[in-house]
Amino acid sequence: MDQPHVVQVVFFKNRARVEEEYSRSMQKLVQTTLKTMDHHHQGSKAGDAGPATTAMAAASMTTQQAAWQRLVEAHETLASNRMKFSITLNEMSEYLNSYVKTKENVRRKLKDTEQRYQKAIEETETLLEKARIKYEMQSSEWEKLLVKSGNSKAESMGGGSGTNGSGGPGAGAGAGGAQNAMAALSKTKNVGSAVSGIFSKHKGATQESLERMGQEAGVKAKVANEAYKRLLNQTNAMRRDFYDVQLPKILASVMGLIEEVDQFLKFSLGKYAYTYESAVLADAITLKPIDGGSSAETPASAAAPVVGMVEMVGAIDTKADLDAHLQITARSGGRINRASIPYKEYEMSTRARLYANPKPIFGVPLDMQLARDKHPVPMILAKCADAVEAFGLHNEGIYRQSGQNSQVNKLRNEFDLDAEHVDLRSNAYVGDINTITSVLKMYLRELPGGLIPPAQRTAMLTYFLADEPDSAPSEVTAYSHSDDDLEMVQKISGLAEAIRNLPVPNRNTVAYLFAHLDKVQAFQEFNMMNAENLGIVFGPTIAPPGANPVDAATDIRRSTKLVRFILNNRRAIFEAV
Repeated sequence: MDQPHVVQVVFFKNRARVEEEYSRSMQKLVQTTLKTMDHHHQGSKAGDAGPATTAMAAASMTTQQAAWQRLVEAHETLASNRMKFSITLNEMSEYLNSYVKTKENVRRKLKDTEQRYQKAIEETETLLEKARIKYEMQSSEWEKLLVKSGNSKAESMGGGSGTNGSGGPGAGAGAGGAQNAMAALSKTKNVGSAVSGIFSKHKGATQESLERMGQEAGVKAKVANEAYKRLLNQTNAMRRDFYDVQLPKILASVMGLIEEVDQFLKFSLGKYAYTYESAVLADAITLKPIDGGSSAETPASAAAPVVGMVEMVGAIDTKADLDAHLQITARSGGRINRASIPYKEYEMSTRARLYANPKPIFGVPLDMQLARDKHPVPMILAKCADAVEAFGLHNEGIYRQSGQNSQVNKLRNEFDLDAEHVDLRSNAYVGDINTITSVLKMYLRELPGGLIPPAQRTAMLTYFLADEPDSAPSEVTAYSHSDDDLEMVQKISGLAEAIRNLPVPNRNTVAYLFAHLDKVQAFQEFNMMNAENLGIVFGPTIAPPGANPVDAATDIRRSTKLVRFILNNRRAIFEAV
């Protein structure tokens, strides 16, 4: 059998699945639409003001809403028709598949029967071929022995005649007969090599032994011949039975089977065509009922006579619907709020606002950040100084020891977002004073142009020599009139003049910083940070060395002395400013 039945089974099954999916999708759409319509209708009733309006809305439905509902319900009928069609197709597919499998089993049995006959014939023909070969071999051996025996006998008879000196007719005839036999044999078959082989094989054998061997070979040849003829008869009988009887029966059964399957496939296609036409006709009657009559497929909820979709839409009276709506609106007394809608800004979290509008301070010029933040001194300086003075004045090595890099970078990022929101008095920083001091030093180092601009920095450093002995007076006393005291007064006056010439943001920041450092050195017996040590830490930070690396060490020593001198004479210097 061919494969059309497989194609039909697959087609029916897939078509059934398509129809089922279509039906389920349509039913789902209908249910969703009806639910939405009901929800909208209930919402409109609840939204109207007054009990009279609510009752009126509950009792009435616009012509458009009624037509729309009936149209949607008609789609529900279409979905039901398609579901029935899908069920019928599934049943046809399963029955066709079962029928074809049954007939396929019959066909396989017929094929197996044919193959068994073919195999039996092939096996018998193989045995026949072996018997034939054996028969020919035995006959060939007998033939060779006959020729050998005859030649030996002829030679013995011819040799006796020559010895007696006479050659009688019998002897001559015997020799001549042997020679004629050999000639005839050479004409019919080329057995020269075979005979010479036999001669060499039976060389030296007597006439009696040759005759005995010939008789034995003859018996074997006859037995082989009988076996060969018996197998030949059996094989021919089996072939006649198969080709004349069995094979025609098998072919007739196969032809009948094919005809039966073809008729059934034709019947299945006819049933499919009829079922499909019925489904399409049911859809057509749903869309356009005959003579406007009712349909069995119409949902029970439809109280009105069944009409076609065109008639459903034609029943819509838009003017009546509009009049009804206007009457309901007028009775509801609803008023329109014409006031402008106010703007409502989205309230972002504090953290999000910081990330959206950061206020960086590291690497930002001092005057720019102070003007932006509207503070006299940087908030980082004020907050770090406040934290140190609150819980760090007794820490040994304050400002000399550094904090952990990860914590320093974390605090730096916090300050770089918005310094005002950093709380250094929280528990997270109370026990980590070295991180706070490290961040402050980092901020001062990264100020563009430095805390003290180059012009004022150069003027200040001119009062300090790198080789100046550390034992020189570093503090002026009242009523001093020595040369050293006069030099001190000149330094104080010069430094005050340089600080006075600083830009206002830098001047305020310098004053705030040294006031803080003065408080730190006031606790030097606890923190071991006197003016000398603070000068070593803050000298290169406040007055960094110049660009020439050769003078770097000299500049650092001079800046250290500058800071130490200002700390020792802070009041005198800043009072003169």
